[in-house]
Amino acid sequence: MEKDKVNQLYNFFLTRSLLKKYRENGRIVIGTLCNNVPEEIIHSMGAVPVRLLGLSKSTELASAKIPTWLCLYSKRIMEDALKGEFGFLDGIVGITSDDTKSHFFSAYSFYLKPRFSYLIQIPYVRDETSLDFFEKELRRFIGRFTSFFATEFSEEKLKESIEVYNTFRELLNDLSELRYADSPRLSGEEWLKLLLASTSMLKEEMNDHLRELLSKTNDFEGYKDYKLRVHLSGTDFYDVEIVKMIEEMGGIVVSDDLCTSAGYYKGFVEGKTLKDLAKRYLSQSACVLTSGVGNLSIEDRLEFIRERIRESGADAIILLKDRGCEICGHQCPFILQEFSDFPTLVLDLDSPYPTEQLRTRVEAFIESYG
Repeated sequence: MEKDKVNQLYNFFLTRSLLKKYRENGRIVIGTLCNNVPEEIIHSMGAVPVRLLGLSKSTELASAKIPTWLCLYSKRIMEDALKGEFGFLDGIVGITSDDTKSHFFSAYSFYLKPRFSYLIQIPYVRDETSLDFFEKELRRFIGRFTSFFATEFSEEKLKESIEVYNTFRELLNDLSELRYADSPRLSGEEWLKLLLASTSMLKEEMNDHLRELLSKTNDFEGYKDYKLRVHLSGTDFYDVEIVKMIEEMGGIVVSDDLCTSAGYYKGFVEGKTLKDLAKRYLSQSACVLTSGVGNLSIEDRLEFIRERIRESGADAIILLKDRGCEICGHQCPFILQEFSDFPTLVLDLDSPYPTEQLRTRVEAFIESYG
């Protein structure tokens, strides 16, 4: 993989330079607080959706404003916001995916007072009644958005945006295949950098970059000098440094189920209408958000993880547990029970990271099972 190209794209995430440029050129920029916010709707109305991810390593300012039990993901966004790092935003959109994010949406709106804010209500059961409700809720969101920003919504524009996002998902599926080879041609560090870059630019622009990278994959034979094929499990994790550390210790991250990666792009919109879009987001099995009638959401989540491991041939799981994330707290015991015969390491993450402790544990784990 072309490291220079990957790092160039990753720099857009670190600097947020493209997002600032869009804003300077008159585009509406909307921050989203969950991967379950349907970005296609925002995109179809001419705005730029960006998944908010904080870059701060410590959270002193945030801890003075929001409860310390909130997840690290929330605290780092709040820290950046209080430092003025999100001055390019015109508004935020959240979703009732869990109590923590709902509380954080309220706190962000109260302290930062964005020009526009909307919390999408999503049902927790997958059936026709829920689908009808969710479609109506998305239409309410569209109504609020178009009224506030004096923009227009059309099914034709939505169809175009769905095509852009489905292309993005297809290109990432193709790229992910490079991770599954015996000698992966894409490291976990490179993969995460690309996913983070995709949150910092319009998807049609990212698609061009992904096509370019895919056209040059045969120029690299792949990574061969590793000891253990690792599956990363977690929620809103995006710290490249930890993935880099795992791979420096002899692991190679070949798959994941993260909200910032597989949980973000997996699953096509099967159709071109708003209802089709609603169905895609209501049916996300990567998250313990919704469940079908007669089964538990955690069962879908476990199957999602099993499928990723089957695809990649991972030999072990490293479970990244955000101490403030209620979803992590809920699913972690089920994952450990389900994969009790699989080498698994649980890393508790909080701010700031105890880097040397994590390094020692990861090194010992890879040496034991690699």
